[in-house]
Amino acid sequence: MRQSNVLGPGMVLAALAGPAFADATAVAKAHDEAFGKACTAGDVKAVLALYADDAWVIWPGAGEEAKGKAAIEKLATNLCDPKLGTKAVLTNVVGIELDPSHVATIGHWVFTRNGPDGEPVASQIRASEVIVRTPHGWRYVIDHGSIGMPPAEPAKAAER
Repeated sequence: MRQSNVLGPGMVLAALAGPAFADATAVAKAHDEAFGKACTAGDVKAVLALYADDAWVIWPGAGEEAKGKAAIEKLATNLCDPKLGTKAVLTNVVGIELDPSHVATIGHWVFTRNGPDGEPVASQIRASEVIVRTPHGWRYVIDHGSIGMPPAEPAKAAER
């Protein structure tokens, strides 16, 4: 029996099929790292450029919720204040393709700022986000950051 080296139509489609875009984690990482770089530099304009006009933000501080760029600008101006020495470092992120135009992210950050005494204070931030592909690039539509609760202290021997 002779074998053919010609691909059938189904095989061609399978060979051409692939992800709708590059790796979702790579997309998420590039977007989040752009945020970290802009925030660390105190470049609020660059931070805002990463958000859709109607984006929602929920950040860890009490009352730190915003919808739309004007409201987000107020939060970003405080968060990314260069006088406070803010450093935003992404430690890891995973991107999950929701569809060809949307990626959900789960990420971890370390935000360091100068405290009231001038000494750096680090916060571990967990983030869940949704970014959307627009004609102008990827943009956050949902940005939710949280700070985890400290671990419970072990029970004392007498209480056991």
